[in-house]
Amino acid sequence: MSHCSAQRKEGAIPTQAMSDYVIVEKVLQGETELFEILMRRYNELLYRSIRSYLDREVEVEDIMQDAYIKAFQKLYQFRNEAKFSTWLVRIGINEALQYKRKSKKNRTIDLTQESGVIQIADTSIMNPENKTIHRESAAFIEKAIDALPPKYKIVYILQEVEGMDISEISKSLDLTNSNVKVRLHRARNMMKEYLFKATKTQNVFEFGNHKCDRLVENVMKRIQTLQPTK
Repeated sequence: MSHCSAQRKEGAIPTQAMSDYVIVEKVLQGETELFEILMRRYNELLYRSIRSYLDREVEVEDIMQDAYIKAFQKLYQFRNEAKFSTWLVRIGINEALQYKRKSKKNRTIDLTQESGVIQIADTSIMNPENKTIHRESAAFIEKAIDALPPKYKIVYILQEVEGMDISEISKSLDLTNSNVKVRLHRARNMMKEYLFKATKTQNVFEFGNHKCDRLVENVMKRIQTLQPTK
């Protein structure tokens, strides 16, 4: 999982190695500016999760902001019994599904329903021609993933792209481990006609720095007038 970075002015929040739980505790104690660290840590995961249900970029970013605001306001409910990323993904998915229901553009998704992460290609050592090929391959892969039904798409992205383990996906989606494995197996079979064996997929649906910075700025402005519920 990659973390989005940013140019930081002097005195800004340091990207120090604090655990999620420690950051949550500090935010609840009033250091709300530290919420930015959590956002930058999980922006790409949240983006990819919501992107599994919504196709339009504007909609995805709007729902991301709503999910972060809800997470901030409900931060007191996080008990460190699951990973913060799992808790956040559940919020994001719920917000996406609520949006779909309200928009009435698509029917409601029913969530009640072998592994190994495909490795990222290091574009820093590629020549221009190979970088172009890589970008085209990533776009092709995104198209293939978008063709998956949502209940398979989210499982595929969380496992193959984000590298989450089966148990964490199960908690995020409120499914049994067996159901997750079945959906993952079916998703992989559906992808076979689009993908070739050497394809690298961990760069798809990137939430790049410019998007990351814009989202962080918008959310941090909104939470200035809020405090986590105690």
